[in-house]
Amino acid sequence: MGRLTTAAALCAILAISACAKGDPGDKGPAGEKGEAGPVGAAGPAGAKGDTGPAGLKGEAGPPGPVGPTGPVGPKGDKGDPGPLGPKGDSGLPGPVGAAGPAGPKGDTGAAGPKGDPGPVGPKGDAGPAGPKGDPGPAGPKGDPGPAGTKGDAGLAGAKGDPGPAGPAGANGAAGAAIKVVTGGAEASCGEGETMISAYCIGNENPQITTTTGASCKGDGAKTVIACVKE
Repeated sequence: MGRLTTAAALCAILAISACAKGDPGDKGPAGEKGEAGPVGAAGPAGAKGDTGPAGLKGEAGPPGPVGPTGPVGPKGDKGDPGPLGPKGDSGLPGPVGAAGPAGPKGDTGAAGPKGDPGPVGPKGDAGPAGPKGDPGPAGPKGDPGPAGTKGDAGLAGAKGDPGPAGPAGANGAAGAAIKVVTGGAEASCGEGETMISAYCIGNENPQITTTTGASCKGDGAKTVIACVKE
């Protein structure tokens, strides 16, 4: 509407100027800004421009989350054996194994050299009285005693007749009887008896804890003791 009014005014001015040209009048006030016209159709695409210079490298972004584990790959070929490593330290000794069964009795070996005397053991209990021994040999002749005063010579006596035989002497006490007891792992003397010796068959030395018995350890071991009446 504003454009039509402005165009009619211009036509009127031009018609007056054509009839009688007078002095130019003062410049009129600026008209109102007209409304924007409709958007025209898009023009054809222009030619592709040259590639611009490469921009600066941007900062590295934060690491992404760890992806899922992939499937196991096929087994690779066996590699060549490596060089021999250094010898390792010796391991700790293992526990002592259980004692094996007693083996068969071996042949008697040759006598070894005489060992040094061992320490004196504690005094043992007094054993039973043994049988009376045989008389010992005569001792060495002693030194002569001082000479006594010489006595007067006596008269020679007549030879006497042999005397009668004396009575027979009493019988001596009987010696102690020794009884041998063979047991299994243990053996003991009877009531009123005392053990005087003990040894093991198929094992080492016996264990003696009393004066009337002993024991031997190990599979198949037998204990043998000797006993006497007290």
